[in-house]
Amino acid sequence: MPGHLDAEIRQAIEPVLAGMGFSLVELSIGRLKGTTRVCVVLYKARGVGIDECAEVSRLLFPRLETLEDLADISLEVSSPGIERQIRSPAEYGVFQGRGVRVLVGDATEWTGGIIDAVEGDTLWLRRGRERKGLAISGIRKARLDYSVEIEEAENAV
Repeated sequence: MPGHLDAEIRQAIEPVLAGMGFSLVELSIGRLKGTTRVCVVLYKARGVGIDECAEVSRLLFPRLETLEDLADISLEVSSPGIERQIRSPAEYGVFQGRGVRVLVGDATEWTGGIIDAVEGDTLWLRRGRERKGLAISGIRKARLDYSVEIEEAENAV
C-alpha cells in the first residue's frame, strides 16, 4: 500500500479521533477484490466499547469516502484489547499507566510493571515504589497485561 495513502488517511482521521479523546494505536490498509479495507485500532484511558467503535465508524466513514484514492471502502474500528501485543515503540506512550509485560534481550522471564513514562529510548516501568528503566531497543516482545494493574491495585490497598 503506498505510503501517501496511509498519510492521507491519517491526516483525515486523526483530528476526529483526537477531538473525541482517542489515540490512534494502529492503522492498516489493504486491498482485496477491489475493496479498500481500512482497519483502525483506537485507545482511550477509560476504555473503548462497542458503542464508541460504532460512533467512531459513523464519523470516520464519510471522511474516508471523500478521499480520491479510496473507491469501495470497508472500515473496521476496534480497541486494542487487554492483552494487546505492543507492535511499535510509540505504543508505550499511548499506553502510559497501563500494565505491561516485556521480554528483554536474551531473558527467558517476563518483566512486568505499569508503564510510568517513556523518555527517549527508555521505557520506565513502575512496580510498587520501585521504578526500572529499560532500553526500548532491547525489548524483544511486549504485551499489555491487565493482571499487572490488578496486582498493583491490590498492593496499594
